[in-house]
Amino acid sequence: MDKKVMRGKIFAMVWPAAIESILEMTVGFVATAMVGHISITAIGAVGLTNRITQMVWALYNSITTGATILVAQRYGSQDMDGVKKAAMQALMVGIAGILVICVIIMIAGKYFLIGLGAKGQLLGDAIIYLNTIVYSLPAMVIVLVSGSIMRGMGNAKTPMNIALIINSVNILSGYTFIYGKVGIPAFGIKGAAMAAIVAQSVGAVLDIFVLFGRDGIMCGYINLENARIRFKEAYDILRIGIPTAMESVFWQLAHIVLTTIVIGFGDVVLATHQLGIQAESISYMPAQGFGIASTALVGQCVGAGDLKKAKEYVKEISFWSGIVTLFCAGFLFFCPQLVMGILTNQKEVITLGCKYLRLMALAQLPQNLSGVINGALRGSGDTKAPMLVAGTGLWAVRVPLAFLLTKVFGTDIMGVWFAMTLDLFVRFGLSLFRYRKFGFAVAASNEA
Repeated sequence: MDKKVMRGKIFAMVWPAAIESILEMTVGFVATAMVGHISITAIGAVGLTNRITQMVWALYNSITTGATILVAQRYGSQDMDGVKKAAMQALMVGIAGILVICVIIMIAGKYFLIGLGAKGQLLGDAIIYLNTIVYSLPAMVIVLVSGSIMRGMGNAKTPMNIALIINSVNILSGYTFIYGKVGIPAFGIKGAAMAAIVAQSVGAVLDIFVLFGRDGIMCGYINLENARIRFKEAYDILRIGIPTAMESVFWQLAHIVLTTIVIGFGDVVLATHQLGIQAESISYMPAQGFGIASTALVGQCVGAGDLKKAKEYVKEISFWSGIVTLFCAGFLFFCPQLVMGILTNQKEVITLGCKYLRLMALAQLPQNLSGVINGALRGSGDTKAPMLVAGTGLWAVRVPLAFLLTKVFGTDIMGVWFAMTLDLFVRFGLSLFRYRKFGFAVAASNEA
C-alpha cells in the first residue's frame, strides 16, 4: 500500500480518537479542578471512588475490546450480518451485566471504600459521591460499547462528536451543580456525580440514535429475536475480550494496593497522587488514539487476510505515536507547575506534584509505544500476550517494589512513584520482545 494512502487511513482513525481522548482528559481536568477547589478531602474522596468505577470500566474492557476486534475482523471480510450480530450481543451483554454490578455497588460500596482505608470525613464524602455516580454507570456502558462498535468499522469521528457533547454537558452541569448556579442549590461533591449522570445519559441516547436510527448500521435490526442474548456470539466476544479485561483488572487491583500505601502518607500525598495521575493524562491520552487505530486497522487487515499490511501499519503508527509523545511528555517535564496549578491551589500539592510529573514524563514514550504494540496484538486476536505482560509488570515489579521501598527501606512517596516508572519500562521491553519474536502468531495460526 502507498505510504500516503496508509497514513491517510491511520490519521482518519487517530485524530478523532485522539481528540476524543483529549476531550476526556479536558473534562477530567475541569471536573477535578472544580472538586479540587472544594477541599483536599474532596479530591481524595473522588479519587478513591474512581478506583471502584474504574474497576467497572476494567471489567467492561472484555466487551468493548471483544466487540471492536470481532466487528473489525468481520467488517474487513465484508460480513455485515456478522457485524450486526456482534454489535447487538455486545450491547445486550453489556447492559445486563451493568445492572447486576450497580446493585452490588449499592449494597457493598461502603465496605469497598472502608477496605481501601477511608475513614472519617474522607469516607463520608466518598460514600456520597459513590452512591450518586452509580446511577451513571448503565449509560456509561452504552457509550463505551457503542463507541467500540463504531471504531471497529473504522468510524472514529462519530464517537468523537458524541464525546464532545458529553464532555460539554459534564462541564456545564458540573459547574452548575457543584457551586449552585441559575437558582440550583450548591451540591458540592455530590454535584460532580450528578453532572456525570446527566452527561452520560445524553451520550447514551445519542449513541442509540446513531446505531439504530434511520441511517444507522443497526437500523431495523432491533426486535425480540435479535435482542435476546445468544450465548455463542456472546462467548466469541468474551473469549477475545476477557484477557484484556483481566489486564485492566490487574492494573486496577495494583492501583488499589498502591492507594492503600499512599493513604498512609496522609491527605496531602493522597491528593497529590490522585491529581498527578490526572495531570499525567496530558501525555498518554492524546496518544491513546494510536493504540485504538492499531487495534482497528490491524483487525481489518487480519479479517482481509493481509498480515503484511498489518505489520506496515504497526510500523507507521509507532513512528507517529513517538512524535506526539515526545512533544507531550516534554510539556509535562518542563511545565509541571503550570499543569498542577490548573488542578488545585494547594501549594503543598503543587510542589510535590511537580516531582511526580517530571518522573512520569520520562516513561511516557515506552508507555505509549507499548499501547501501539499491544493494540496491534489485540487486533490480530492475540489478547493473552498483553494480559501476561501487564500482569508481570504490575505484580512482579510495580507492587512488590513499591512495598519494598516504602515498608522495608522506609522511603517516602517517591518510592511508589519510582516503582511505577520502572514498571512502564519493563512492560515496554516485554511487549516489544513478544511482537518482534512472534509477530501475529495467533492470526497466522488461524489462517493456517
